[in-house]
Amino acid sequence: MVDLTEQNISEITLLVEARGVEMEELSYDLVDHICCMIEEKMESGLNYASALEESMSSFGKKGIRHIQEETTFLLTKNILAMRKTMHITGITSAVLLLFATIFKIQHWPGAGVMYVLGVASLCLIFMPIFLTVRVKEKIGKPRLWINIVGTISAFILCFGILFKIMHWPTANILMTSGGIMIIFIYLPLYIFNYYKNKELRTNTVITTVVAIAGASMLFSLVNLRGNSHIVRTSILNMQYTINNDIAASNKTNTSLLALIEKDSIADKAFQQVNEIALSINKISHDLNFDIAKSYHTELSDDEIKTILKENYTLISDDKGDLISLRKEENGLVELMILVDDYQVAYKKITGTDANLKLNQDNLDYYLKSENTQFPLGIVVHDLSYLNLQIQRLHSGLLQYYKGKVS
Repeated sequence: MVDLTEQNISEITLLVEARGVEMEELSYDLVDHICCMIEEKMESGLNYASALEESMSSFGKKGIRHIQEETTFLLTKNILAMRKTMHITGITSAVLLLFATIFKIQHWPGAGVMYVLGVASLCLIFMPIFLTVRVKEKIGKPRLWINIVGTISAFILCFGILFKIMHWPTANILMTSGGIMIIFIYLPLYIFNYYKNKELRTNTVITTVVAIAGASMLFSLVNLRGNSHIVRTSILNMQYTINNDIAASNKTNTSLLALIEKDSIADKAFQQVNEIALSINKISHDLNFDIAKSYHTELSDDEIKTILKENYTLISDDKGDLISLRKEENGLVELMILVDDYQVAYKKITGTDANLKLNQDNLDYYLKSENTQFPLGIVVHDLSYLNLQIQRLHSGLLQYYKGKVS
């Protein structure tokens, strides 16, 4: 078996490069192929010089250059196709996120779906293609690492923002991790590599300042726990207290009702007012569920009920569909009729006015057909507080009946 010397291989490499091959990988492959051809010819009896001449002439005068041009064209065509895909997905992602933001501000349905599609398109299609194109462009290791770190940081940060918008867990962890990578890894690499270039120095400083300012503002929006946090906590505590008080009143009423029925002191008037109180309790809960579900159609019934009971602030800023309150059966109109009936029955039994504190302006607003949306938090609070007053009033009425026997 014939083996070529290092000097022979160097000579072949120089000949290949002299014929216009500039790509390192292509040059290596061609040299390897030509060496195999020469070794095969030398085994057939030719000397090295003759085998070299025949092998090189087999490509023709412009054959090797043509291979270089064809390879460059194919690679360029591939990169151009990837760039086109990158541009399309980038524009699509931007448009989806823009419309998602508009829908979110206007509290229109579909915002969540568009946010998910926009971020998925941006992070799972646009960013990987962008990084692949940068790798193929052979921009050098320092700049390549800058692009890799920047892409990973942006990937984590974008998903963190998506999780925050959708109220999914681990949002703060993702946003904090992405922000830390940008500030403490990406920016130092970026500054170190670009600040040395006098022509790029000004742009480097401007980009760094904008990035730090933007990251700082983003962190303040995510982690700032000032007055807004206190207000939201107060709202949550207030609604949580109302829910607990309603549950406690219902439990008390059930116990008192059992004692009254046991003593057989419940007359027709009492039975009627008790049925009204139970209906008010049921309809108010159902209406709260209906208006919350009208906006958050993506959540299950159990998730809606849990949020209304335990994590009210997750939906308090959203706008619900007031049409869901205006249904013919067990709607807000029927609820208000029952409230009026209860007050009349209460006065007839006790001789005193009920003195309910109703947010009448809001309740009238909910019933007007031209009004279509209203903040969920306010609607839920109005209906819950109305129900609480009725149930507390009914507790007093049950105590009154119980006292008639004692």
